[in-house]
Amino acid sequence: MDLERETHQLYRLTRDDERLRLEATFWAGPALATPEPAGWMNGVWDHLGMVRPLRLLKKGIIDAWIGSYQPDLPSQDDPDFCVIDLCTTPVRLVANKLHPLANKKDISREDLEAFPALSLPDSWFPRTEECLRSHGLWSTEARMKRYKRHLWDGQTEDQATLCYATCLGLEVMKDLTVLDYDLNLLSGESLVVKRALMDQQRIRDLVSCLKERVLEKSAVHSDLIPCF
Repeated sequence: MDLERETHQLYRLTRDDERLRLEATFWAGPALATPEPAGWMNGVWDHLGMVRPLRLLKKGIIDAWIGSYQPDLPSQDDPDFCVIDLCTTPVRLVANKLHPLANKKDISREDLEAFPALSLPDSWFPRTEECLRSHGLWSTEARMKRYKRHLWDGQTEDQATLCYATCLGLEVMKDLTVLDYDLNLLSGESLVVKRALMDQQRIRDLVSCLKERVLEKSAVHSDLIPCF
């Protein structure tokens, strides 16, 4: 079955009349994959974590993935995957606009202790998790297998729960405000493909398209820095 998928993938890559499959996070999809890049079709945009998208890539079920978890993506010497960094941007601590800390300046860690802070299962994002836990955050697990707004950023509607977002995430996560607290955490958007496919022209064309869109976004968001 895996060999058959690999054959089908190579067939798609070498024929201009075949559309390739692009997956993304729920905020990178609207921000960078809309409209669909020429020759590509978009995925479901609701995968959580990295395990499933990387498995789909490895099996050839999808052809590329915009991964938004830079601290935890495969390393540059990974034998299976090639990671092309597109941009970096700070991860912000965010909350509902009516949260008690929404208008407070110079928020301290002690200020945060009274409020729940969303988390995902242990080990999904070990480096990101380590950073957020160092601030006393990542304490209240959101139980979901696929992204659903009411189980993640929708939880902030209680005007108490804390969440996290980049500038691109805030384009789709509504009614949130950035709190005056520095997480000292950089992340960003990267394109992940199988290393064996990196020299394919259609992959290179996709990278060029996404770079153009990143430049457009960097003109809107001063804290979004292109990696090229």
